Amino acid sequence: MYQYIRSWAFWLISFMIAVSMTRCANIVPPGGGPRDSLPPTLAAVNPPDSSLHFKNKKVYFVFDEFVELDNVNDKLIVSPTLKRTPIVTAKLRTVTMELKDTLQENTTYTFNFADAIRDINERNAIPDFQYVVSTGNYLDSLQMKGHLIDAENGVPDSNVAVMLYRNLEDSIVSKEKPVYYAKTRPDGSFRFKNMAPGTYKLFALKEEDRDLQYNQPSEMIAFVEKPIVIKEKNIEGVNLLLFMERDSTIKEPLTPKDSLDLALDQEEKDREKEKEKEKKKKTPKLQITPTLDGGMQELPAPLQLTFNLPLRTLDSARVILAEDSTFTPVTFHTQMDSTHTKLSVLYSWKEGTPYRMIFPADAATDTTGQQLPKADTISFKSKKSSDYAIFGVTLKISDSTRQAINSDTMHYVIQLVQDKTIKYSGTAVNGTWLQKFITPGEYEVRVLLDANGNGKWDRGQYYKEPKRQPERVILVPGKQNLKAYWTVRPTIEI
Repeated sequence: MYQYIRSWAFWLISFMIAVSMTRCANIVPPGGGPRDSLPPTLAAVNPPDSSLHFKNKKVYFVFDEFVELDNVNDKLIVSPTLKRTPIVTAKLRTVTMELKDTLQENTTYTFNFADAIRDINERNAIPDFQYVVSTGNYLDSLQMKGHLIDAENGVPDSNVAVMLYRNLEDSIVSKEKPVYYAKTRPDGSFRFKNMAPGTYKLFALKEEDRDLQYNQPSEMIAFVEKPIVIKEKNIEGVNLLLFMERDSTIKEPLTPKDSLDLALDQEEKDREKEKEKEKKKKTPKLQITPTLDGGMQELPAPLQLTFNLPLRTLDSARVILAEDSTFTPVTFHTQMDSTHTKLSVLYSWKEGTPYRMIFPADAATDTTGQQLPKADTISFKSKKSSDYAIFGVTLKISDSTRQAINSDTMHYVIQLVQDKTIKYSGTAVNGTWLQKFITPGEYEVRVLLDANGNGKWDRGQYYKEPKRQPERVILVPGKQNLKAYWTVRPTIEI
């Protein structure tokens, strides 16, 4: 009887709100005025938020203005997870959520709509809109908070699925959907609310198919080695390092090929053979292209030369490197890469000095037997040290970082990054690092916590033993604007 009266009361209140809004809308004439920047406000909900002994199949949310849904199927998160996603619709001022699953007994459910509900006119979304109910006598109230970054670059990653499992098997992340599920925010933070006490395995996944299972080689994973026990107190400060496994044991499902597949494979092979024949008919002439900055050679880097075709032989003894205005021949060394197309010329360049590199026509022969059409001369000039910046770092290790790592054996690699590419890097010695000959520009500064001392970032592994966390990279806030003939020596605390 009580629920019957409460339901009628809800619809009576909703009707009065609708009539009131309609009357107000008739009074205010159309025209100018300040732009509406406020999101809709919840005026009524049936059953009420925080209801106990919840058994309804439908929930009605009434707002103070007309609303619409934005990508609600992707944004709605239900914890604990359901096998079937609720159907959510919007009409005028009312959003209706219809449950298609039977809810577990004595369980607290959280329905997080994120910013999926917004007003129709100005598209102002309600941030972090949530609805919580319990099928039992009380609401679970435990919380867990944490932070996630991409381990390789130290950047927070948003919209990554963070998942909790009651089943503590290692392979559970590839078999089942989680019990609790949240998404990271733009700053990498995540939070679980209204949790039940228990012991959980914690994972995070960045995936394309959104099936909440670690089953594709291209997916990124983060994990905590030991199960997390939450009883009476909330948990904070959980840190996750996201990475992609190399040579992952996860493989895409194999299916037997039928005759059509085999026929298509053969057609593809035939097309490739035809392409190879065409390539041989249209083989270009052998050419050399230098990598120079406007005709200027970087200090103290090698001169990089690229051949458009792989070489069979190169007689470097016949190649001449001539220096300064007198073009005096000098001794140099060369290194060919594994593709036999890129040649590094090693020499201690003098500042601001002109050079010529002369290749006789028969000095290089490609794999088809071609030689250079004629002798090729590459003219360039070396840069000056005043064209470059100098960057030096003094590292200060905070107490919190010392507690989190073994600071006595840790190596710290400083990275200068531009356009997501590491341009310069080196290991700090006694807490300091100095780099000369830096091309002027803006750089991000990162610090790699190099546990094994090999000078490069190492990814983690989950499905191979022993399990291993990836090495962590700390992104230093702000950018360094390095200018020619400047020396910058900041102290960085991590």
